[in-house]
Amino acid sequence: MQKRIFITFLTLISIGILTTGMLSISLMRINYVRDIEDKLISNAKLIETFIEEQENIDKIDFNELADIFSKKIQARITFINKGGWVIGDSDADIKKLDNHSDRPEVIKARQGKIGISKRYSKSLEYEMIYVAVPVSVESDKIDVIRLSVPLKDISEYYNLMYRYIFLSIVAGLLVAMFVGYRYVKSVTKPIKELTIATRKISSGNFGELVKVRTEDEIGLLADNFNKMSLKLKDTINELLDKNTKLKAILSSMINGVIALDNNKRIILVNPVAEKMLEIKEADVRNKHVLEVLKDLNLKENICELLNTNVQSKFEIEVKEPNNRIFNVYINPIKLTNDPNRIIGVLVIIQDITEIRRLERMRKDFVANVSHELKTPLTSIRGFIETLKTGAVEDKEIRNKFLDIIDIETSRLTNLIEDLLLLSQIENTNEMTKKDIIDVNKAIEEVIQVLEELAKKRGVRLIEKVNRKLPNLSGNKGWFKQMLINLIDNGIKYTPEGGTVTITAYSTKNRLVIKISDTGIGIAKQHLPRLFERFYRVDKARSRKVGGTGLGLAIVKHIVLAFRGEISVKSKVNKGTEFIVSLPLDES
Repeated sequence: MQKRIFITFLTLISIGILTTGMLSISLMRINYVRDIEDKLISNAKLIETFIEEQENIDKIDFNELADIFSKKIQARITFINKGGWVIGDSDADIKKLDNHSDRPEVIKARQGKIGISKRYSKSLEYEMIYVAVPVSVESDKIDVIRLSVPLKDISEYYNLMYRYIFLSIVAGLLVAMFVGYRYVKSVTKPIKELTIATRKISSGNFGELVKVRTEDEIGLLADNFNKMSLKLKDTINELLDKNTKLKAILSSMINGVIALDNNKRIILVNPVAEKMLEIKEADVRNKHVLEVLKDLNLKENICELLNTNVQSKFEIEVKEPNNRIFNVYINPIKLTNDPNRIIGVLVIIQDITEIRRLERMRKDFVANVSHELKTPLTSIRGFIETLKTGAVEDKEIRNKFLDIIDIETSRLTNLIEDLLLLSQIENTNEMTKKDIIDVNKAIEEVIQVLEELAKKRGVRLIEKVNRKLPNLSGNKGWFKQMLINLIDNGIKYTPEGGTVTITAYSTKNRLVIKISDTGIGIAKQHLPRLFERFYRVDKARSRKVGGTGLGLAIVKHIVLAFRGEISVKSKVNKGTEFIVSLPLDES
């Protein structure tokens, strides 16, 4: 831009100087010729006056007279009679002179007017300017006085003028270039700064300012630009802040969110929805929502409600990509300042798989508790009624029935105690009882309690416990109950001649306890549900060995109360291993 302005400036200056010079030359030429003409006319009239003062005009030697006056006025002088013949000339031999009656200046002079003309002189071989003045004396010898000067002097004058004008143009251009460059630079500098600032803003450097101290239109433009830049920076920062907050909110939501435009194309997917549907926002943006969904049933339900433009909700079980249960809410997106205008649809997906699983577990739990309580109570009631009908008189039958009633009562007692313990563990958000547990001593006491039971079943207990285990902080009773349940389980489900191994060791910040047996093992499909209440791999065998179905559920909740982890490995007819990992106090 600076170069274009500078070139334009120089061009205009050059045109102005050339135009002024040419006009000046033309005007000067006109004035110069006019001065010569006036001078020749004046000289011609002076010669006329001189001739009039002579007493006898017929005796005048006009050739001599022409020579005398020609030397004085530096012009060629020609005297012409009334017949148009030259009677005297300062620059030509009288014998060679001819008739000039056809000359335009002579014709006009013979008419009583002053004649002026310019033409090429063959006799002198260059261009001349001629002025012819009529003579008013009463004489037939002279009629016109003609004066002429060569135009070569004018040409030399013109050449001199051209040189001066050329020098003036060069000098003017040099001055104009210096002044113009500084002026154009001062004018374009703010524009350059504005250009650089706009380039930086377009690159993301919002808030860029320019420093212009002029008070003209450029200064006003720069001031408005600075205000616009600051306003733009504030607006962008506000939008970024809102966008960051929106992303944080969407990322923190536990529900999946999919935003669609009016063409049902995806414009936003939050991370939870990406995980639920196994998609990536970058891959599905601007795609139709039905192209993205994999489950056919979900597609059909969403497609049916998308065009209603009203709030709606449905619950659905999807098979793809995973078997889950969703609550799907569909809400139209409306503008705050124009509620009647809908700009899209918001699809909110709530994963209620765990809720439905817990509801099912609760129902199963109630049913199982009812069943577990009903079975021994029915037995007890049946035997009591039998005793009432007369069996009580038969000592052998009576004792047999009372033993069975005692066994069933023990089952009920164990079941109720396990239920109370499980309820206590579950309903305690934080372990309130903090004992210092001597882990080595606690394991030894549990082994002593269960050793007799193991001998009765023909199972050998093997202890592989590090004798220098660190102490543990927590409920000592719960810790021992966890060990009892795991070891008791191993004894119950290990055939005669098998072994149950108790291994314990510590790492830098964990206590690891492993209970492994060589029992019947557990099939792989049962492992995920092994810690559920009343879940039994083999219900008949579990009841036969006296299990309540709550032992492993209690173990799991005790481990969670200690902020630990439990896992299980098992192979059918090979045995089972439970691994408990508990965190140690940093102190």
